[in-house]
Amino acid sequence: MNMIIKYTVVTFLWILMWFGATAQNLEERLRKLPDVISVKKMEANSFFKEAFILMIKQPLDYNHPELGSFNQRVVLSNLSESSPVVLITEGYGGEYATDTKYLNELCPILNANQLFVEHRFFGRSVPDFVDWRYLTVENAAADHHRVIELFKTIYHQKWISTGISKGGETALYHLALYPRDVDISVPYVAPLNFSVEEKRHDCFIRHQAGRASERRKVALFQVELLKRKSSLITLFTELCKEKKYVFKTSVSEIYDYCVLEFAFSFWQWGSSVKDLPNLNGTDQELLNFFVKICSPSYFDFESGKSTFPFFVQAEKQLGYYAYNPKPFKNQMELTDTKDYVSKLFVGSAIHFSYDPAMSLKVKDFLRKDAKHVLLIYGEVDPWSASAAKAPWNHQVVKIVQRHGSHRSRIGNMPPKQKKKAMRVLTKWMNS
Repeated sequence: MNMIIKYTVVTFLWILMWFGATAQNLEERLRKLPDVISVKKMEANSFFKEAFILMIKQPLDYNHPELGSFNQRVVLSNLSESSPVVLITEGYGGEYATDTKYLNELCPILNANQLFVEHRFFGRSVPDFVDWRYLTVENAAADHHRVIELFKTIYHQKWISTGISKGGETALYHLALYPRDVDISVPYVAPLNFSVEEKRHDCFIRHQAGRASERRKVALFQVELLKRKSSLITLFTELCKEKKYVFKTSVSEIYDYCVLEFAFSFWQWGSSVKDLPNLNGTDQELLNFFVKICSPSYFDFESGKSTFPFFVQAEKQLGYYAYNPKPFKNQMELTDTKDYVSKLFVGSAIHFSYDPAMSLKVKDFLRKDAKHVLLIYGEVDPWSASAAKAPWNHQVVKIVQRHGSHRSRIGNMPPKQKKKAMRVLTKWMNS
């Protein structure tokens, strides 16, 4: 009996040592990857065994590596080296990925590792001196290609790229430029724009979002905001002063821009017309709902610092959406919103001519060459107006979530659509 106990204890200790060695070996292997500057262990989500925050040295410009480098933040959550990898191509900063709670929904669905890459020039992935010439779709895609090359020396199973909104757009650009890097791609609510100020979104808001009766109620609320502007602007201005917002135009114009933005934000985040205040409500009631849906912080200089690089990208390659003040003619002080992206967000000190070449490349790629791409959109989300399309390519599956918004995910789809998404992923994972 003593021998059995002794053997059991020894075996148990050996197992503990083996798991400890495995964890240590992975950390050591990460440290030995080329251009890995640092590896910091963090508390892992309970789904994974361990997690690490890495800083990886990347060229500023892949065509001219001699110009310098920056360090890019990557967060690895390890389940098993024999499991597939879900690569998250974040479009912005990635601080949230260092939170133990963060878990991409594809990881439990596919029983996969999680590899999160913060976008260049956002968050902690910023060079000592920022030269916006190097913030390009091509360089960002090359960042992801290089990260994949490094980690494929450890993970040899299937790779799945994914991202939400700009992150999904980033996944599409990467896929078009490096189609062999991943086996499957699942971009969520990813726009594909072809001009700095796209008009398709406004058309969608006025003719497609929700039911006609719902669209009318949203428009009537906007009209009421304009009718009451003379009284509401006092409360609006007080709020802006209290929050210390700084704008690149007058508070009065910002008020009008917020009225225009209201409809986009309302539908984007899946708000309900049932929550719209009574049009006979008090000024404070209307203002509270107005700024809840569209806060003037969106146009604030300080609040916008973290997203400023995006607007540079929008002017250069990504594009954005236009505002249309015409439906509010004679009700709105603002009559011309042309070039508002430059005027309100980027500024005259930085100027780039928009180039649609990369968006056109993605469009062509999806129609002709893309394989195993699952596109997910929301039915009432204005970004669906500029959704990626591949009508004749059966290797690209598009699911538009019924009543879905910019929050559309596999996990919150109606049962039939969820089953379809799972069936598609299972088929591709087994192919």
